[in-house]
Amino acid sequence: MKIYKVGGVIRDELLGFAPGETDWVVIGSSPEEMFSHGFKKVGKDFPVFLHPQTKEAYALGRKEKKVGKKHGDFEFIFDKTISLEEDLQRRDLTINAIAQNENGDLIDPFGGLNDLKKKVLRHVSESFFEDSLRALRLARFYSKFSDFQIHPSTKKILQKISQSGELHYLSGERVWEETLKALNFDFSRFLKVIKNFNLQEPWFSELVEIPKQIDQRPEIALSQINQANKYNFCLKLKNYMPKKFLDYLEIWKQIQKFSKSSSIDDKFLFFSSFLNDKNRIIFLDIIHYFDEKSEYCCNVMKEIKKIDFTELTSCKYDEIEKIKKKKIIKIIKRYE
Repeated sequence: MKIYKVGGVIRDELLGFAPGETDWVVIGSSPEEMFSHGFKKVGKDFPVFLHPQTKEAYALGRKEKKVGKKHGDFEFIFDKTISLEEDLQRRDLTINAIAQNENGDLIDPFGGLNDLKKKVLRHVSESFFEDSLRALRLARFYSKFSDFQIHPSTKKILQKISQSGELHYLSGERVWEETLKALNFDFSRFLKVIKNFNLQEPWFSELVEIPKQIDQRPEIALSQINQANKYNFCLKLKNYMPKKFLDYLEIWKQIQKFSKSSSIDDKFLFFSSFLNDKNRIIFLDIIHYFDEKSEYCCNVMKEIKKIDFTELTSCKYDEIEKIKKKKIIKIIKRYE
């Protein structure tokens, strides 16, 4: 058997990025031989094994054949006759289809090295179309590599995916996974691919506006885009988001809609929603993005935080709430 380092780790090393997890492909082997060397199988649908010492993933070389509509509806073909080139051919982009042997030599049957040099994102083969998630993966790489462009032939494939309706068959978990990864880079570039190639349906159907400036922090960036799109962006993905993102989205919306000219009662309700530590921390993290409200809101919240509510522990609940409201409203009026 022959073992090769493959995929993103080679790409990132060549581009000068800190490499992530190392992936390996094993050519000319079998599950039985892998077991004999102490590897443990972890893949359910196709044979992936953990190295007995490093715990890194080693996959047997394989080919794929689409057999259904869903993202995971593939038949995997693996045996000792699968060549390295056949394994690399099933990958999404040429820059991810480069291998390295044990001597450090690079194997590049699809021109990935040249595409890295030219800063081009290009699909390996027509099989790119068979997995619509690859359109979102490409958008994510476009967000990560800010000076790369999409090859004209790959643009045609993206348009083909858009027209096919295949994106409807993706799982929300996988769509959110790609979205979250893109949020850690230049998310506006991710959105431009989605919008320019009509990939909005069904997961980003509410995307109309892309803000000119988007924060680099994922929670803030998503909140800014949500505001720009009338708080309708990513509605279909909310069930797959961590609660932290949902909290940021909600508090951002509360702050954006708050007005210093609101009634005293409305101001009380607004500031009262940030009495607990978690909400207050998020509030203070967000408020400086709203210049016209920041100083006023921070001053009020600073005074409210000074209130000692421990002296009310012996009071009845209704009485406690009345005293709290009285104290908070007194502070609000002070800043009218």
